[in-house]
Formats: sequence, C-alpha cells, structure tokens
Amino acid sequence: MTDDGRGREYVEDRFDRWWTRFLAKGLDRYDLQNLRADIDTWAEWCDAFAAVGEEHAERGRDAEAAGNSTSAGEHYLRASMYCHFGSFAWFVDEDRRETVHRRGVELFEKAGPHLDPAAERIEAPCPGGVDVPGFLRVPSHSPDGLDESPLVILLSGLDSTKEEQHTRASDFHARGVATLSVDGPGQGEAWYTRPMTPEYHEAISAAVDHAQGFDGVDASRLGVYGVSIGGFYAPHVAANDDRFDACVGLAGPFSVGAASMYNPSMREGFLHACHTDSLVEADDVTERMTLHGDIENLTAPSLMIAGGNDTVIPPEQTERIAERAPNGELLYYPDGDHVCKNRVTQYRPYAADWMRERLS
Repeated sequence: MTDDGRGREYVEDRFDRWWTRFLAKGLDRYDLQNLRADIDTWAEWCDAFAAVGEEHAERGRDAEAAGNSTSAGEHYLRASMYCHFGSFAWFVDEDRRETVHRRGVELFEKAGPHLDPAAERIEAPCPGGVDVPGFLRVPSHSPDGLDESPLVILLSGLDSTKEEQHTRASDFHARGVATLSVDGPGQGEAWYTRPMTPEYHEAISAAVDHAQGFDGVDASRLGVYGVSIGGFYAPHVAANDDRFDACVGLAGPFSVGAASMYNPSMREGFLHACHTDSLVEADDVTERMTLHGDIENLTAPSLMIAGGNDTVIPPEQTERIAERAPNGELLYYPDGDHVCKNRVTQYRPYAADWMRERLS
C-alpha cells in the first residue's frame, strides 16, 4: 500500500461529506469521532474502519453465543457497514479494498438470519453466465387485502451497495412490502465480474425472472426504487421491462453524461465502476447511459425526488425525468441536498407510502 498524498485535510473533507450518511446507516457517533481523530491520511482509512468493524463483529459473535439473536443481528449489521464504508470509495490498494468489501458482505450474511425480517441471499441467473447477487427480505405481514407481499427492487448508486440499502428496505417492511436489494453491473459484488454498462436493465430483469418463485411474494405487484445514479437506473429499468407497476427515483440524472465532467471523487468512482484507468473509455460508457429513447416507455407511475441544493446531480436532471415520463410526478425540496439527506424524515415515509399504494 502506498500513500497517495491525500492527508488530513482530505480525510476531514470525507467525514464532512459523508457524516450524515454514516449516521443514517447505523454507525456509532462515538466510533466516528474516534476515527476522525485517529485517521491522518486517506491511505489509513480502509484499515481503520475495518478494525472498528471487527470490534462490532466480536460483539455479534458473543451475542450469538449467548442466544441473543436480535443483538447479534444488530452488531453484525453495524460491523458490515463499517467494512462497507471503509472500502466503498477507497481505491488506494485494490487487493485490500476487495478483502474489506467482501468481509462486509460476509458480515451482512451473518446478520441476515437475525434480522426482522430475515435477509436471504439470492443469486439470480443472468444472461452471459454471471449471477446477480441480492438479499431478499419478506415481512411477516402483507398490506391489507393482499395474501402475499408486493416486491420492490432496490437499486444503489455509484458507490453504494445492496448491503447499504437496509435502512430504506425497512420502510417497506413496516408496510408489508418485500424487498430485493441487488448489486447490478459495476456495483458491489457484481463489479468483480461485470463493469458498469448501459445495458444495466438486463441484469435487473434477470433478477425479476428469478423472483417469480419466492415464497410469500406476489411478484406480479412490482416496484423499483433507485438512489443517485440508481435514480437513473430505476426509470431505465422500468422503461425496459413492462412488468414494473411503479418507479421511484431519488436524485437521479436524465442522462449520466461524461464521467470526466464530474468532480474528482466521482470521476475516480466512474473509472473504478467501468474497470478502466482511462476517462475516455469511461466516457464511452457513461455517455450512453441516458433516458433518451426510453422515457416514452416509462408508462408505470413514476415518482422522482429532487433537492434544490443538490451539488452532485443537478435537480433539473431529475425534474426532466418527472416531466417527460408519461405518468411522472415530482417531489421537490428547495433546500434538499444530494439524495435529500437533510429531508430523510419527510421523503422516506412519503415514498414508501406512495409505492405501497400503487402496488396494493
């Protein structure tokens, strides 16, 4: 591992940028304060987060041995999130990044049986022989009047993964709706075998094919929900697969555009997702990721959510999806930041209720 020259100032900026995201996913404020004080260079970031993750994993093992299932699930889940956030945007040493990322997935699987509802790993066969990994969670109750739970497919963004979607999934479980969080091409585990692609929808349609046999799930009542770049993927998927009955896109672009036009951190993420060191090659991929030619086919009711203070994806991009979709509507927060992290208690219940009503 080599020091890439990014020191204390860069580390402080990362904490400032991601602090609310860390807290929203269950990381401990005291842990984060200690990490912020202890990490002096970006090169130290991954190992520092992973070490704290192992402390929580040890608590999970102790709780499991004592028969305290709920506590075990909480500890393992939190441990998984530390490994995720240690590796999710850290590309200093690819071998080390992979080790910590895969450890995060392993810890989420350990949490799975202890969660309510339980998380079951699935691997959906996909064209080309590469399976789509995901976690299925089916609540014990369904919406009033339904014998089985509708299903929502949860899609991540540029640097998030299926494991990170556990908080958003809980919004649906409380309303009797099942969730399937997946890694698509260029994301999480799927990244190892398939880079980012304009044909992302093919992998998600394969996951829907696989979902037809899930117990307790009515996959004929189907929604898709995506965040950030996933807010592009969700309408892209629904426009290319007419089995979807509803679509929610949070802070997604109408067209992703050239990777080279984004800020340095996102450019690095696009290069990684596209399996290349060349921005020219990355641009060749991302410039073909657009809803031009697709938007007219997005006939499912579609809710797009945007924040007026989004400095990552211009809100006009998200508004354009809502305006152009045949059954689109916009939920807009003038003071909302990227993915409206400062309006979580408003948009999350609204979006979950909106989705449940259209699926049930």
